[in-house]
Amino acid sequence: MRRQKGQALVEFAFVLPILLIIVFMILYGGMMFADYLTLSNTARSSARDAALLGSEKYDAIKTEYRANTKLIGNLYIWGTGDDSFKIEKKPGDGNLKNYVEVTIKTDLNKDFPAAGFVPLPETFTIKYSMHDETASATN
Repeated sequence: MRRQKGQALVEFAFVLPILLIIVFMILYGGMMFADYLTLSNTARSSARDAALLGSEKYDAIKTEYRANTKLIGNLYIWGTGDDSFKIEKKPGDGNLKNYVEVTIKTDLNKDFPAAGFVPLPETFTIKYSMHDETASATN
């Protein structure tokens, strides 16, 4: 009878690490998705502002959104360099009019607890494009 009581403890010791890995992967996946949604919304909003305000306001739009956008999960951070947040005016072709394209690049936050142990993408890039309203006003 005594051996059977110990059996449950041994089984629990085998299952517990697997269960904890699954729970932490779900938590990290949720934080990654929260950061992705925040950056996707930032790309959409900044593309809309750029499409309405024109190319002379691109730097102000980038500065405002980068300063005021806080990533909820803090699992990813804004990328470094000039190409981490780009707003570009692109020419249209055929039936497609001129448009504005916003590109945001992020890096994995190496200071986040256990970020090196969980298999997450090192970076991800979000692109969003929108019809340039300033181009149609002048055409």
